[in-house]
Amino acid sequence: MGRPEYLALVWPPASSSAGRRVNDLAHRVDAEGFWRPAGETDRMRLWIGPGGGRIDRLADAGGFLVGDVFASLSDPTAATRGAAPAGSATPLDVARRLARDHWGRYVAFLQHPGDDGTSVFRDPTGDLDCQTWPLGAGVSVVASDMRLAPAGLRPPRLSLNWDRIAAFVAAHNAVGAELLFDGAAAVAPGTLRRLPDGPAVAVWSPAAFVATAAPDEAALRAELVRRVDSAVAALSADYPRLIAEVSGGLDSAIVAAALAQTGRAPRVVQWLNRRGDRPEGDERGHARAVTERLGVALTTVVKSPAPLIEADIAELGSTVWPAINGIDAARDRDMVERLRSTGAGAMVSGQGGDAVFFQMPSALVAADEVRRRGLGALASPLLVEVARRTRTSVWQVLAEAWPRRGPSVQPTQISPLVSQEVRMGMAGVVHPWARDAAGLSPAKQLQIRAIANAHIYRGDCRRRRVADLIFPLLAQPVVELCLSIPAAVLAGGAHDRRFARAAFADRLPACVRQRRSKGDLTAYFAHLVAASLPTLRPWLLEGCLCEAGVLDRAIVDRALTPQALITAPAASELLCAAAAEAWVRRWQGRVPDGAEAPRSRRAA
Repeated sequence: MGRPEYLALVWPPASSSAGRRVNDLAHRVDAEGFWRPAGETDRMRLWIGPGGGRIDRLADAGGFLVGDVFASLSDPTAATRGAAPAGSATPLDVARRLARDHWGRYVAFLQHPGDDGTSVFRDPTGDLDCQTWPLGAGVSVVASDMRLAPAGLRPPRLSLNWDRIAAFVAAHNAVGAELLFDGAAAVAPGTLRRLPDGPAVAVWSPAAFVATAAPDEAALRAELVRRVDSAVAALSADYPRLIAEVSGGLDSAIVAAALAQTGRAPRVVQWLNRRGDRPEGDERGHARAVTERLGVALTTVVKSPAPLIEADIAELGSTVWPAINGIDAARDRDMVERLRSTGAGAMVSGQGGDAVFFQMPSALVAADEVRRRGLGALASPLLVEVARRTRTSVWQVLAEAWPRRGPSVQPTQISPLVSQEVRMGMAGVVHPWARDAAGLSPAKQLQIRAIANAHIYRGDCRRRRVADLIFPLLAQPVVELCLSIPAAVLAGGAHDRRFARAAFADRLPACVRQRRSKGDLTAYFAHLVAASLPTLRPWLLEGCLCEAGVLDRAIVDRALTPQALITAPAASELLCAAAAEAWVRRWQGRVPDGAEAPRSRRAA
């Protein structure tokens, strides 16, 4: 299945000048030999890359659907590929029906009835990239990756947007799908955008699925199991060989059990566990309990932080976005080698389960209970359980969970490494999904932010370039169901992710089901940064981001010391900054700064 590479030209059919230009551009695309014609209408031409991919013609709606669409998981035949809706009055209607009745990873090109317009809709998971830019004369390009566009079709006026670069370094999970360039735009997940530069409409948003009524927990547990199984079956269907991650934690155990339940276990060529080189990072016992229950062998590899060298970081800079997902070079390369040596076409992971099942230890978990029961929540054991998990008092939990007057948006967490100027500029900057969630309980806002942050797993990295990365727990129907369950039900109790534990209890070994702790990557990344200080110190302190005033050089200098990594670790922020620095260095030599970039943010 995989993620297809695609390229499209879109133009107004009534324009003869646009038509002539499109013919010339199409000859360039065809002459390159990389792209294969996949379809055309009177207002668009579509090509697919050498890896192929599924293309469906939307006959009644006009246009095409690129990628994989599955039937809704409210249907018992959920794991089978389903056809897209057969058309509707407007592109907005079609997009709404796609988001409501189907799921998958796709981009839909939709023609407007009654005029010469075309819109593009990107599926809510954002699993298939979508970038667009104008070429003039009404001609637009839409592509999975702007770097693959032939000469003459690339963005003609690309420039670096330093305000967005600063925002990305300060809080990458708040930027959303905005590119760090001017001159091109990304279509956000779940969004319909009219070409060439029309408005973008949010068709799907997590906030729409949050419910307040008391749920039927037994029915929802059965539904969650069915949706996870169906997502695993559908997303892995086209891969005869897979690698499955088994960390020893709850989420990967749930996915591993679903692979077995759906008959996919024989396709798994490695059940892979990465163990730390310290006792607290060794989870082989829990992982082995999972594989023994499934009757398969566990493959273990030592997860020892390998010092980064400059070349490790620099090679991440050529992507459209900073490649944070590939910053751990040794792990990334090891997985590439395993995928190649085994012939596996995809890696299956439980990543995203923390957000979807609500693992985050927070007093806000009690917010739903307080909203639902008011003063009656004082008698709930949930407050005591949450206080115990967060190591605070019941009264502190209650104070944090008690509803405030009026709708409020939880503030964005800002990297401690950025300058005061950047910090001030981030006031009010939140992810669009978080903005939509204003007025929801703080706990649900926290969950929605975590789901938005999980898009990092779909980012570019070395392993994604050689195989597909499958995250069944981030499939749209699983996300929607878990959003509808109050946080107090999802996470209340002596253990985190109480609801998921109960739903999959009969599939999990007792040691995983009853486990209170969770593997923590904070220490691992701190060790990675500590081992890489000889590279990271000059890379960041003498880099573009410090020179431009995005990073505070004095703060970064203090953070890049062994003592700081123990007492006030900012390892993840440092690694994110290193990836962003690679990106800026690469692109600053190829495109200019934006005309509106403040002088203080222009690197020398």
